Amino acid sequence: MPGRPKLKKLDKPLFWAAGTLAVLLAVSVLVWLALVRPELGKGRSESISDDYSASTILQDGQTASQTFTFDENLLAVGVEFYLPGGQPEGELELVLTDADTGEELARSTGVMGYIVPAQYTVLGLDREVQGTAGRRYQLSLTPHYTGTDVLAIGHSSGVALWQDPMQLDGSPVDGTMAVQVTCQRIGGYLTRFFLLICGFAALLAAFTVWAVLSRKVRLPRLVFVLVLGLGVLYSFVLPPYAAPDEKYHINQSFTLACRWANFFSDDGWQMGHVPTTTSFRRETDVDATLQDENTTVFTWQEFTGTLFTTTDASFDSHQEYAELQTDQNPLLYLVSGAAVFLAYLLHWGFTPALALGRLANLLLFAALAAWAVRVAPFGKRVFAAVALLPMTLHLAASFSRDAPLLGLCFAFTALVLDAAFGPDSHKVLSPARLAALLLTGVLLAPGKMVYLPLAALVLLVPGLRLGRYANAKKAAYLAACVLLALVLNTGTLAGATASSSEEATASTVAETTGFSPVSRTEKARPTEPDDAYEDLICGENTLENYVRRLYYYVEDTRDPAQSEVDFWVQALKEGDVSPVVLGQTFLFNTDKINSYTDGEDVLSQASLALLGEDLVQTGNTDLAADYATGGAQAVYKVVYSLEYCKERFAELGLEPGVMDDRLPLDRDTIAAEVQAAQATRATQSVTDEADSITYTPGYILTHLYDTVLLLVRSAVENGDHYLRTLVGGSLSYYSLDLAWGWVVLLYLLLVYAALPVQGASLLPVGRGRVWCGMAAVLCCLLAVAGCLLWTPTHYDTLYGLQGRYFLPVLPLLLLVCLPRQVARVTDEDTATVRLMGALALTQFGVLMNTMLAVIAR
Repeated sequence: MPGRPKLKKLDKPLFWAAGTLAVLLAVSVLVWLALVRPELGKGRSESISDDYSASTILQDGQTASQTFTFDENLLAVGVEFYLPGGQPEGELELVLTDADTGEELARSTGVMGYIVPAQYTVLGLDREVQGTAGRRYQLSLTPHYTGTDVLAIGHSSGVALWQDPMQLDGSPVDGTMAVQVTCQRIGGYLTRFFLLICGFAALLAAFTVWAVLSRKVRLPRLVFVLVLGLGVLYSFVLPPYAAPDEKYHINQSFTLACRWANFFSDDGWQMGHVPTTTSFRRETDVDATLQDENTTVFTWQEFTGTLFTTTDASFDSHQEYAELQTDQNPLLYLVSGAAVFLAYLLHWGFTPALALGRLANLLLFAALAAWAVRVAPFGKRVFAAVALLPMTLHLAASFSRDAPLLGLCFAFTALVLDAAFGPDSHKVLSPARLAALLLTGVLLAPGKMVYLPLAALVLLVPGLRLGRYANAKKAAYLAACVLLALVLNTGTLAGATASSSEEATASTVAETTGFSPVSRTEKARPTEPDDAYEDLICGENTLENYVRRLYYYVEDTRDPAQSEVDFWVQALKEGDVSPVVLGQTFLFNTDKINSYTDGEDVLSQASLALLGEDLVQTGNTDLAADYATGGAQAVYKVVYSLEYCKERFAELGLEPGVMDDRLPLDRDTIAAEVQAAQATRATQSVTDEADSITYTPGYILTHLYDTVLLLVRSAVENGDHYLRTLVGGSLSYYSLDLAWGWVVLLYLLLVYAALPVQGASLLPVGRGRVWCGMAAVLCCLLAVAGCLLWTPTHYDTLYGLQGRYFLPVLPLLLLVCLPRQVARVTDEDTATVRLMGALALTQFGVLMNTMLAVIAR
């Protein structure tokens, strides 16, 4: 109508994007209200003692008390109770005091009718107690019954390691009260984390809707943005150490970074060859909460709360850990290792170093995946769909070597398809494109040898495309692939073990002292000597006697807790601490290091502890001469370098070892490291004798029937596991299962991505399709065969097989193996719009499902 202003045409892509964002944010809020808000009271507890194998009855008015040390805040206390008879009636009084000053810190009174037997009953405190490092508390519980039934309180059988005995009305009980302290509640943090992740996922989905409808973002760029954005979200939802076997990949990356730091360091110490049974990180690279592979809401809080920390440790700081690496092949860890090394140079803390290493892998994969989509002459939707699977993103956003390997495999596959079947198959490849093709193949081949058949697809490229000397180039390429695979996977490039300068000095000292053992005589003894006890601990050469000598001669303790003695004996036997370092924690701890007045003082105590003889009393005072130039530590080195000392420990199957660089060194520090090493070993597989007999080629040939049955049982019993772990239906250490609806939807999207366009030429065809299919299938069979060779003969199913092993060849499998006549799409652009929109919305749901699974833990 004349005179009326025209309405601006509605921007449909922006409208649909805004609508998508609004709907997804509304869904997020509703899910938060229904499922997340009720979990805001989740608490984290730590055990003072978790042994409740014994119990003691509490009579009316009796007080059971337990002294303990705790560093963090105290919000509530959990205690184990038993009911000898019926449910008691009355009130239970709790009082928490400072064990050193007697100051009352908190109290509460509870009704006994709510106590559930044989599990921890949480007793609240009337106020939060702020934690202080090393603070000692006394927990007192007093029942006031109104009936005849009574309570029994759970405690350990014998005093727990490093703990005090429980007391009953002031009298010690042979045990430690089973106590758990609630030190943290998740509170509003859970709301912020959940809604922020959902919000960013909704933004990515809305951006995808706008991008595909407006046609303003090309598919390769969209894939790069989505892989990077979604990968970052996965990295937060499943933080470091959560991906499959990621702890071993982290160990290898950090060890590589430490090797580079050691190379550029002015320190005289040389790392040398590091076996796969040990790892190196900086001394500050420890975080028990993060390093627990079972992600919880408190892992999220720890990860985000320490993301911007720094450290005063030098870039070449190093600490050896008894933790496994993956293998000796560094190729696929160069990028993550370089990122960690950069974090070392910038003095970033442990968490930012972990985040930077993950981000480096993710950026590499995102670039390679986007490049594969760009280069592929057909099947672009397939490469995009596989790159955006939850399992692919989970691995790409981790330290796993699968991150660069998947990117290399996708890029190489796209380059091969373009070179062999692309529209310019009659032209010679440009030098850059040829170099990219050969380089990606050479790099992926040694990554995992089972994918060598994929690298061999270069043989399909017509000689015309390779230019002059095509056959020679193919032969050189294949030789390089095989040679590099063999060299890197057999560890022949590993360096030789280097001896430290301290060990060389120790050897020289041992040769020049000329000490010979003599019988034990009168010596500098504890305040109140005990001849019988000294004869006992100095008579027989055992590890227990060595530990007891340390307590007796250095700390004047005749009756150390047997649990402590057993702990150190076990640590010595398992190699978690050396005899010299253990002695160092007694002789050179914070309280002792500055107590020595002369060389004879430390020589006497060190020789009594290590040898059971006083070298001062036996006339070997010349061994204390180094005190004037090197201090007490130099005299200690002289003692443990003696041949007699080495012989004594050799009789026990040990080497004395050398001193730790840390001075002073407290026993609590080493005890924590020993316990961490024991906990790590508990999560690692240990091969017993039965497991050493596996399905070798010879065994398979002579037991074909058993082998076939094994494979059939594996397919039947673990088929759902293989299906889930291919697309990401099971994440983390396969402990987070998505709803089956997401798994089915992901497989449908893969099939849709592989549907050809009506009227388009179908490639590859003929022999090319057969050879591509055979290479992909052979890679899968080699992966299965590798697991079969590791499977003990007494197992019922294959050992270690996971669907993710087939991801590198999944694009090729989809392009050549799916039937092409079942269905087709009418238009490539329309199919891409639908696929990318569906993938973005699916990822929103998968991320939400994953968070809910973590919250439910």
